[in-house]
Amino acid sequence: MPTDNKPTDTENKAPWLRFGEQREATFLDSVAPALGLAARENPAKADDPTALDLLVEGEPADLKTQETPFFTAERKYGLPPQHVVTFNANDYERYKQKGDPDIFFWVRWREELSGWGAEVEEMEGVWRTSVAQIEALVEAGQAPLHRYQRRQGDQENANASYLLDLRAMDCLDCFTEPCA
Repeated sequence: MPTDNKPTDTENKAPWLRFGEQREATFLDSVAPALGLAARENPAKADDPTALDLLVEGEPADLKTQETPFFTAERKYGLPPQHVVTFNANDYERYKQKGDPDIFFWVRWREELSGWGAEVEEMEGVWRTSVAQIEALVEAGQAPLHRYQRRQGDQENANASYLLDLRAMDCLDCFTEPCA
């Protein structure tokens, strides 16, 4: 598993993009094969940086690696931080234009297990959902939209994210307990 340091400044996007590329390589090299997924980098990314990250079983898909729990999810939205991931609203709008790709969430609650008065247990696993499933949750009011206070008016970073419950997704494998 990767040991490199993740960026700390949530408002500086460039280091996070590099970090995401590192995690994507690790996912393709070790995690996807362990899950029996035929996955590779999407060659369209060479010409289009907004292309979906992966081809899984030959179909475009995207990978979201999350290593910091949304600790205030319970207090602000009534959702348990143990099972909440974020999905940028701008990605949601963009992906709806790309059909109905699968989205893979590689969750790694390993280092940051407490914050903002909340705690989670260590957990690592991979969950799969689709843009259509996310859209159904959003339309049903089951995916609250969180607006980032420090990013309002920021043209580089996402200004808001939907909070998604892993328990509403397909768990492909969980490498630790507890899992959804």
